[in-house]
Amino acid sequence: MRRLGGLFEEVAAIANLWRGWLDFRRGKRQRPSVRRFEVDAVREVPRLQRELQAGSYRPSAFRLRGITEPKRRLIAAAPVRDRVVHHAVHRILAPKLDPGLIDTTFACLPGRGSHRAVLAFLGALRRYRYVLALDIRHYFLSVDRDILLTLMARRLKGWRLLELLRIIADSGHDLYHRPGVADFLGLAPGFPPPGCGLPIGNLTSQWWGNLYLSGLDHFAKRNLKIPHYQRYMDDCTLFSNSRAQLEEARSKLAAWLAEHRHLRLKKPNAAVRDTGGSFLYLGYRLHRAGVRPSQAALRKMSVRLSALMREGDDEKIARSIASYRGMVVFP
Repeated sequence: MRRLGGLFEEVAAIANLWRGWLDFRRGKRQRPSVRRFEVDAVREVPRLQRELQAGSYRPSAFRLRGITEPKRRLIAAAPVRDRVVHHAVHRILAPKLDPGLIDTTFACLPGRGSHRAVLAFLGALRRYRYVLALDIRHYFLSVDRDILLTLMARRLKGWRLLELLRIIADSGHDLYHRPGVADFLGLAPGFPPPGCGLPIGNLTSQWWGNLYLSGLDHFAKRNLKIPHYQRYMDDCTLFSNSRAQLEEARSKLAAWLAEHRHLRLKKPNAAVRDTGGSFLYLGYRLHRAGVRPSQAALRKMSVRLSALMREGDDEKIARSIASYRGMVVFP
């Protein structure tokens, strides 16, 4: 496979960094941190370029926030200047690397997303007799950064670009070992091991999280010949008319993950189910007859709209209603 070179200059170009800033600020201009950066953006963006070209760029500290819904997670928000760099990197590299992903991986890709994943799931429910749903234990915390950077180096060349990617990937190396984090997330002592973990909240982390499992996708499709396979980040779903095929695939996928990505399935003995039942997937309740929002999603929508009604912010209410219209019910 041909390695791509000369991309660091494109990433660090002033026009690309400025475009990265504009991409990042979209929909966020009312945030105080974004406003502060915008006041001096004409100086801050060239300063970032000088740091990148001189090799002196270093990410700043994350702002951490714990959430409990839909499950406990540690959200690590990078400062605005670092997120500008993330967007600049993604703008150049994603169009080069994303075409290697299969058509039925849906996260963090333009023109796909959760709605298309739900439609693909529904179509497969109607075509096949059996389904197997798998996901990965502590996925983002378990990503091995050396493996990730090796995957990047297989497609990209140029020491300055690869060093920049290493700096970004390692910027959250201590997040999960800070006081109180392990207790909040319910982590075992010493987990994650050294060299593992990506911060949740970065564009680059989401993008890398998708690319990291591309090899698994190709293994499932090409080697195991699964009739319908789809993935949304670390949620993998397999459909077939053969129960035995899915049961065999379960153990082979687990072995591939352990050997090639140092990952474990959350439920190694997940059951193969008949597609005639009802399934929760990406916040929706699906069955062969159609799709509707899950009860948890409806409760969240109700609580959110009630809070906005109390605030009396008509603009926010209108935006929320528009976003919830995407939670359609259809046969």
